[in-house]
Amino acid sequence: MGNGSHARVLGAGTVVLKFTSGKTVLLKNVQHVPSIKKNLVSASQMCRDGFKIMLESNKYVVSRHGTFVEKDYDCGDLFRLSLLDDACNKVVNNVNVSNESNIWHSRLCHINFSCLTWLANLNLILKFNLVKDSKCQVCVIEATAQASQGC
Repeated sequence: MGNGSHARVLGAGTVVLKFTSGKTVLLKNVQHVPSIKKNLVSASQMCRDGFKIMLESNKYVVSRHGTFVEKDYDCGDLFRLSLLDDACNKVVNNVNVSNESNIWHSRLCHINFSCLTWLANLNLILKFNLVKDSKCQVCVIEATAQASQGC
């Protein structure tokens, strides 16, 4: 890591990112590191996977094989991805949980727990113990906000 320390990788898998541009990107060999509280995407790994990333001033543009994928501006000294799922945009980078099911739930843009169980059964993510009646505060807040807007 940037400070010279090391973190244990508990697994690796594939993640699908859906951008506000309408494009979908498949990230392979995404590492699950519970001790890191932010989701990070390696620009050099994306370049090795065929993406072109251009940085100019406070803006970045991502393309692949000449096709536009994503553009956005820096946010607090980082370039933040503009993902289609609003809940994912707000909180996917903030993981503060005590069990692995909630870690996967947060890192995979708050998909439901039955989908997480399905992914674990396919060995696409690590097996985990599901905490009965566990409620994700972010999902509760998002559902409340959508209900108040009549969505």
